Amino acid sequence: MAKATAKSGKTTARGSMARGSAKSGSMETRTKEDLYREAQKAGIEGRSQMSKSQLISALRHR
Repeated sequence: MAKATAKSGKTTARGSMARGSAKSGSMETRTKEDLYREAQKAGIEGRSQMSKSQLISALRHR
């Protein structure tokens, strides 16, 4: 039983890691400065006053 539980725990951890790595390259993992530069290129107004989450939202909805 202990062996199955340990294996189950490892599988769950790997599953979580796999989901996290699927986000690699996503906007959430990028720096605010990087998002700001992209918003600048996209011509998004008000970007200098935006938080990281606001920049992400603006870039997704452009």
